[in-house]
Amino acid sequence: MKLEKNVLKAMNEQINKEFFSSYLYLSMSAYCESEGFPGCAKWLNVQSEEENEHGMKIYHFIHERGGRVELEAID
Repeated sequence: MKLEKNVLKAMNEQINKEFFSSYLYLSMSAYCESEGFPGCAKWLNVQSEEENEHGMKIYHFIHERGGRVELEAID
C-alpha cells in the first residue's frame, strides 16, 4: 500500500519531532546526571527512549509501505 504524498510528508515531520524530543530529553538527562540528580536523569532518559521508540515505529511503518524516510538535522 503506497502512502499518499501529504501523509508521507506529515509522517516524516512527525518522525523528526519524535527524534528531536528524544534528543532534548537525553540532553536534559545528561545535565541532571552531571548535577547530581540521578532520579530525574533516569526519568528523563526513559522519556528519551520512549520518544525514540515512537520515531522508530513511524520509520518502520513508512519503509514497510515503500516510502522514503527523510530525517532532518537536529538544531
